[in-house]
Amino acid sequence: MSWFVATAGAAGEFDELGAFVVVLAEAPDGEGARLEIQRGLTFDRQDERLGMDTYCLCTETGTHYGGVQAWRINNGQLRISLSESAAAALRVTRELTVGLRMNAQAVELVTAGIERALGLPRSA
Repeated sequence: MSWFVATAGAAGEFDELGAFVVVLAEAPDGEGARLEIQRGLTFDRQDERLGMDTYCLCTETGTHYGGVQAWRINNGQLRISLSESAAAALRVTRELTVGLRMNAQAVELVTAGIERALGLPRSA
């Protein structure tokens, strides 16, 4: 999944999951490729000990905590640079590109959501 075109995207808090979640999906029904970025609303000592006191990346091929080195949205594309360990765990290349075929409001929501979930401002 080093490339897919997202036609659906959302970001928001899910109290039942105890997480803030950003989802980009190839299809509006969630079928096909997807990228989720999840960040717990709270963390406990066990999360800290296990290195799970950060965001996690989820795809149809795996899950990894942390690992985003940089990200940016430009010309309708989300580009994410991953660490080697994140790329290996997710079974993707270190440079992910997701086309954003969504309206401007959805792109703005997803952009703000990614920044919040990652705690990392987007690169220029």
